[in-house]
Amino acid sequence: MGHVRELIKLYHRGRSLSVEALIDTGATTLVLPRRVAEELGAEVLGEMDVELADGTIRRVPYTVVEVELGGRRGPLLAAIVEGGEVCVGVEALERLGLAVDPATGRIHPTRRFVTRL
Repeated sequence: MGHVRELIKLYHRGRSLSVEALIDTGATTLVLPRRVAEELGAEVLGEMDVELADGTIRRVPYTVVEVELGGRRGPLLAAIVEGGEVCVGVEALERLGLAVDPATGRIHPTRRFVTRL
């Protein structure tokens, strides 16, 4: 579906940070540059293997933060990487009940609830 840029808000333990993020429907997880994770005060909880766009596998640290996008807010696992930009993948969109309209490039809700049990 492509790439869209949106202003999102990140939360972690009483701190918040507004950042422009790449909404990438070809990416899976939320990606935070180390500098953003540090500014938010998000601690490393462990490491996970990720596949990069070029097919290489890399082990990176991860954390959990809350993300607000499209008027919805929820907790998400975030890979922490060196450099780059904040990237919101399809796991975040699905968790928040959002999708990208490929015709307009706008974010829209796919259901009434952020998370459904």
